[in-house]
Amino acid sequence: MEKKSKYYRIGSLEKGVRIVDLLSRQGTMSLSDIAGELKLDRSVCHRHLLTLRDLGLVSQPGGAGYRLTMGLFEIGMRLVNQLEIKKVVRPFMEKLAATHSETVNLGIKDGSQVVYLDKCESTHLLRADLAVGTRIPMHCTALGKVILAFRPESERRAFCAAGGFKAYTERTITSPKAFALELEGIREQGFAVDDEEHYLGLRCVAAPLVDYTGFANYSLSIAAPGSRLSPGRLTEIGVDLKRTCERVSAILGEIRT
Repeated sequence: MEKKSKYYRIGSLEKGVRIVDLLSRQGTMSLSDIAGELKLDRSVCHRHLLTLRDLGLVSQPGGAGYRLTMGLFEIGMRLVNQLEIKKVVRPFMEKLAATHSETVNLGIKDGSQVVYLDKCESTHLLRADLAVGTRIPMHCTALGKVILAFRPESERRAFCAAGGFKAYTERTITSPKAFALELEGIREQGFAVDDEEHYLGLRCVAAPLVDYTGFANYSLSIAAPGSRLSPGRLTEIGVDLKRTCERVSAILGEIRT
């Protein structure tokens, strides 16, 4: 039987979103490259790009190629700024940054990735500096691992069973079995550690933010160059971070979103 198309699906809108997604990953591209990558007719692709340009979402600097403008960033930041979580957590982040003199990050689960929602930067010249909006796979960052550790058991099992954990450094956990054990350990101690698992020379520790659902969708981390985060200091910060996140979680437990 022939599969029927969804009656509400707008093909032109879908093509435009695919173009935006491609440019977000590849940067500046020519019309030919965009059309070829997405297997679109060149003239159709050109009309979509001109429409996106007129909407202020795409620019063509010097006529050499197309790239995204800051328009999408502004739209995205409006959404981020509407999140109640930022208003609740920000004072706690500032206190943590002042106490430990390192960068504090707020992350949110998005599929199999964690997205950086907010940060309080360290005053050190040499510091962990990942931009707000950065996406990193959950399996190789403390922010992501601790969220996953405090998700439903069925979700944790499905994540581990899916496997395919990419190695970003020699320290990245790539074995599903080893990762499942890692999650158990995180649940027991209440915080997670990223020991140079995504970037060599960068360590961080994270604790979960549990909301009214009883599960974690967000987490806080403290990150710094490995030279300043010894195993002992990681544990010390992790204990303090856990206590702070428990206080924030108590507040989040009263908020229905």
